[in-house]
Amino acid sequence: MCYYLGSVSRIRDGPKTKIVTICKMGEEKKEGLVGNNQVIGVVKVDHSIREANPSDLARLIKNETIDERLKIDEATEKDHGVSDIVVYGANLTFVNMEGTDLYGLNWKRHKPTNVSYLIDGVGDAGTVVVLPAGPNDSSKDGDEGRIMTMTLPEDEIIKLQFELIKEWSIA
Repeated sequence: MCYYLGSVSRIRDGPKTKIVTICKMGEEKKEGLVGNNQVIGVVKVDHSIREANPSDLARLIKNETIDERLKIDEATEKDHGVSDIVVYGANLTFVNMEGTDLYGLNWKRHKPTNVSYLIDGVGDAGTVVVLPAGPNDSSKDGDEGRIMTMTLPEDEIIKLQFELIKEWSIA
């Protein structure tokens, strides 16, 4: 995820990206209950993310994500639940669904073979969604595959394609 963050930040024009929103599955789990335990937080850096080392970004995301859920709840209560709050894409937003058991659903002894995830109403800064690739999708070394979906401003798509070719030899 951090490598893609660096790639996206390198194509951005204008003000340097210093804040990134991270959405991930929360650690707290309630046995037998289905609910939303998503953590919505921000990671702030002192310098541009464009110049950051991916290892440093990974450490920041893991250890220094500032939880914003209380601020969101307070803003919603203040406006009696009628305001629109842009979470996805207010800043460049990464939604990490890797730890979510998307393929664990069992409906009348049937399990999904493919799962997709859609986020609608994304703000101007865009989103990157990371999903597990499949229920049994592992490489030879045991590393699970991933599917990434990006919602970015139209003018950044071509720039990102060239950046991925240059940095990763992929299109």
